[in-house]
Amino acid sequence: MQKKIWLWALILAAIVTVGNIAWAQSDFYVIAGGGPPVGTKITSLPDAGLTISSPGFYFLAGNLNYKGTGNAITIGADDVTLDLMGFTMIGPGGNSGVNGIYMNGHNNVEVRNGTVRGFSTGVLEDSISGTGSKDRSINVRAYHNNSGIILLDNNNLIRDCSASNNNNTGLYVGSGLIVDSEANNNGLAGIALDGPGSVLGNTACNNGSYNFYLGTGVATSILADRNSAYGLSPNYFIYLKTSGVVITANNSGTP
Repeated sequence: MQKKIWLWALILAAIVTVGNIAWAQSDFYVIAGGGPPVGTKITSLPDAGLTISSPGFYFLAGNLNYKGTGNAITIGADDVTLDLMGFTMIGPGGNSGVNGIYMNGHNNVEVRNGTVRGFSTGVLEDSISGTGSKDRSINVRAYHNNSGIILLDNNNLIRDCSASNNNNTGLYVGSGLIVDSEANNNGLAGIALDGPGSVLGNTACNNGSYNFYLGTGVATSILADRNSAYGLSPNYFIYLKTSGVVITANNSGTP
């Protein structure tokens, strides 16, 4: 647990639309007319934030500008899919202490298809207790937050996401996968993985301290393959030369 707390402390410092699902491409669902309502539509956010307390499919019906003091959306149940439907959630600012989409200790939660900006953390799962597993962030754009997307605990996935111009870290997973994503111009780390897990097919450039940050000082199995990085030397930072971190020859940028 201490190995995760160290980097986490570093990070802290610095629809209902009528219709049936017709087809899906890149995990974005297109709704055709003529059928019953699908899922639960979110049209506004109360000042105290919205809590999702039951499993199911939830989706935004439009852009949401949140000015409250609590987390904008708290996911308080397992087995939840939150689809932003291409819309944007806008928060009160990166230094506000307000997170965009927040969860702690819940399993099988997926957030996808949209933009989060102006929050302390755009998407945050902050359990360090061994719960909060198998959560996913897919096709989410996080920018101008303090941190972009943080999935702190185990067996999580970030895929097809982008994080840019966040004050702190762009994309972070405690253990699991970060795949086909990009992180640029973030203040601390672009892409960070404690391990075990893999970072595959990502691009990170011109981040403040680290483009890729791998491991936390104890033996762990991390594979970095088919990534591209530039703007720092080294571009792939291994914390205290953690054993079991493999950076293959298929990566570009100074190791």
